[in-house]
Amino acid sequence: MREFLITKFVCAKCGTNLQLTYNTPKVGSFHSEGEPTGALMVENRIALEPCETCMKPLEEMKSAVQVLMGSNVEVRG
Repeated sequence: MREFLITKFVCAKCGTNLQLTYNTPKVGSFHSEGEPTGALMVENRIALEPCETCMKPLEEMKSAVQVLMGSNVEVRG
């Protein structure tokens, strides 16, 4: 009998599959209180793109603001 270990990265809000990115943060995240404990430690970081489903309302709002303010205004978010 075969056994497989499958890991999926999904949005915690809607369950959409998340995409890996090469645009990794330059600054590491903070550790919990008491970490590291003095033992050898290897930190793995996986950078994920935001979920398109959950980001769609934000993109729609950005487009609406650009229409209201004029097309030459860049909206950052």
